[in-house]
Amino acid sequence: MSATAFSVMESSVPLEGGKGDGCTWRTLTSADRTPTTQLTSGVCELEPGGELELHRHPTLELYYFLEGTGVVMLGSQLQPVAAGSTISIPADLPHGIRNTGATTLKLFYVFPVDSFSEVVYTMLGESQATASAP
Repeated sequence: MSATAFSVMESSVPLEGGKGDGCTWRTLTSADRTPTTQLTSGVCELEPGGELELHRHPTLELYYFLEGTGVVMLGSQLQPVAAGSTISIPADLPHGIRNTGATTLKLFYVFPVDSFSEVVYTMLGESQATASAP
């Protein structure tokens, strides 16, 4: 497949998540949804007090924070984040995000895979369930 340019408007992409944890996301590029390969990306929003529970996956991930303030758990370390922060998360490192501010915490995420379906999440909270999320 030859590469072609592709453009997407965030507001045109369906919202996912919203399971009562204050975390929603939009998958912007993923080979199973868009004419793109090699990178999967999206935007995640956490409402004040919202969180993406501790989890891991066998591919690295990059976060770039667009708005708000919060903390990212990286293994056993807490890393404060705000707009302009970038976090590189190695494959299989347990990580999670919590919004500690009074406004929405918004971040752009990227995985170096063709499709979001290639990212297998293992949730490390109380349930130990496997799910899909950014």
